[in-house]
Amino acid sequence: MRTVQYQLPNLDLLLDRQSRPDYKINPHESQLAEEFNSFLNKLSSIVSPFRRKEIGAVQLPLCAAAYAPDAGLHQLRVYLDYFIMLTFVEIMSDASNPQAGMFDLDFMKELVYVCAEDRPFDTSEHKDPLVELTARFVRQCFPPLPPFYRADVIQGTVLFFEAAAQEVHDRTNSTSFTVDSYLAHRRNVVAIKPTVALNRWISGIRLSQEILQTPAFMGLMESTTDLIALCNDLLSYKKEKEKGEDIHNVVSVTMVDPTVPVEPGNIQAALDFTAGKVLEAYTRFQSCKLDALAQIAPDDTETHAEVLRYASALLDMVDGNIVWHIDPTTERYHIFETPEERANWLVSICVKDR
Repeated sequence: MRTVQYQLPNLDLLLDRQSRPDYKINPHESQLAEEFNSFLNKLSSIVSPFRRKEIGAVQLPLCAAAYAPDAGLHQLRVYLDYFIMLTFVEIMSDASNPQAGMFDLDFMKELVYVCAEDRPFDTSEHKDPLVELTARFVRQCFPPLPPFYRADVIQGTVLFFEAAAQEVHDRTNSTSFTVDSYLAHRRNVVAIKPTVALNRWISGIRLSQEILQTPAFMGLMESTTDLIALCNDLLSYKKEKEKGEDIHNVVSVTMVDPTVPVEPGNIQAALDFTAGKVLEAYTRFQSCKLDALAQIAPDDTETHAEVLRYASALLDMVDGNIVWHIDPTTERYHIFETPEERANWLVSICVKDR
């Protein structure tokens, strides 16, 4: 094995983050972290030390505070509860989990539908304590949501569960992707739709379903999802490569897609190609934003302002995703080894000798 330094794309420049200087991590993050650590300590009697460490390494309070910079403390707690619930499902359905093959999709969907209404639901037949914890956190994060937003969060959560089950199948079976088919797959696996609904609730955005289903707004959703998925893959590639779990990562897919002009094994070229896909997605986002504004009547200033706030909330999620990944306290990824690497977007990866 040898360590090779690669150049990541400078996502600050690529996504024009300097044009959004007002973005900040939610100021309630420290209080949220204190409450979360108290919860983690209580988990010691419920889950194994390994799982407790796995959950803590995700830095969920920071993730919530980065994704929802303008949320009030109550809203941020609901947001964190939702992310905790998603993390439980991600762990239960992860292919490296010996019980992943036992992930019961129909049962988990029913759990969401019932517990979201705070009705009794029997989890006693499932030995994994994360099942009961998932039910508990669904009860905590769904009932506080107004019906206008709750339906979208429930629908998006069920879609995520379906994608998680498909992910178990894909990671335990031979699945060949091109870059385009992989991105189409990732749009379902990344839990962006319910998170967007939560951000609409936090920002009080009341755009109708009729508007949200128009091509321009669907394009905003798709390009946002691509931006988050692509940045996720770029920033998690080091961790996945070193663990031998990088097959389902766009960087690796790029190196085996015969339609892409990147040679197998050329990691730097694959990173550069992925940077181009990030720029494509950001350009699409800006184009869809203009199209979305153009479809609003010129004298409808209220809806015009709602569209701008919606686009801003989406970019908060994109920015927050990057901030969360690269923060040195996020042990799950540990991307940069030194401040110099962070300043220059360099990443050191252990690779096998040829």
